[in-house]
Amino acid sequence: MAYNMTVNNKRYEAIFYQKPNEETIAKMQTYLKNKYTQEERDNPTDEVVADVFKFTSEVFVKKCVWFMITENYGEYSITMYYDNEYNRANGDDL
Repeated sequence: MAYNMTVNNKRYEAIFYQKPNEETIAKMQTYLKNKYTQEERDNPTDEVVADVFKFTSEVFVKKCVWFMITENYGEYSITMYYDNEYNRANGDDL
């Protein structure tokens, strides 16, 4: 790994999305039950699949954790970035 980072300028990183808590999952299920009939949920059209994917991906993307192995003067460490969009001010208290 160190050789590839130094000689070949390789970069090692990963991104993860936190699993929603039970409350968020319940809200997602309620949203889907209110918006789509049981038949639409059992046999979704491409539009329904796209809408469900868009809705659920917005929930997952709002809590991402990103890792990267960094090198600084021969010392290696893990850099971590946590982004919780639910804590964003959005101008409310600026």
